[in-house]
Amino acid sequence: MRSLQLALFILLAGGPDLAEARAWKGVAPGATGQADVLQRFGEPTTRTKRGSRTVLAYYGDQALEGAKQSQFHLDAAGTVQEITIFLATPLDAETIEGTYGKPPKKTFVEDTFQKVWLYPAQGVTVYFGKEGFVEALSFAPGNGRRAAPETTAATAATTPADGADTAGASHAAHASAPPSTIRTAPAAAPTAAPR
Repeated sequence: MRSLQLALFILLAGGPDLAEARAWKGVAPGATGQADVLQRFGEPTTRTKRGSRTVLAYYGDQALEGAKQSQFHLDAAGTVQEITIFLATPLDAETIEGTYGKPPKKTFVEDTFQKVWLYPAQGVTVYFGKEGFVEALSFAPGNGRRAAPETTAATAATTPADGADTAGASHAAHASAPPSTIRTAPAAAPTAAPR
């Protein structure tokens, strides 16, 4: 099981690179455009407007390998600014630490007290479920600097990308605001993946 988790994590996260955003399946936050996402994966299951961003979500029959749901958050110009992945197989904390090291920042979702680990230099945010396993990862452009260890709190709302009611979802910490808002001033968690 441990080797399966490690293989899945390597597939999802790719190798470490502190200066650039982590690409996932060839999509790099801050660099890849909407047309490239559509060319790689086809039309999304849903396309949702969230503030100034558009979220392309792939789930159900269109779920991408290794994920229950994948969300590509696009800015007004159509460039991917963030990728959120709801894992098909949850990971343990040791797998995350083995890849990224000890988290420089820890926080939690205020409504549910579920853990969130932040790796600002790498642009990675790790969301834990109620059972203590990693259920979602978010990739965005990193700041390229190592952050001082810090603990803060986050606030969550609950509006899924697909508009479905997910009150019974195992990861109640996922919220309507884009995960990028949690990096410097924690305010929200990712939008819930449908069951």
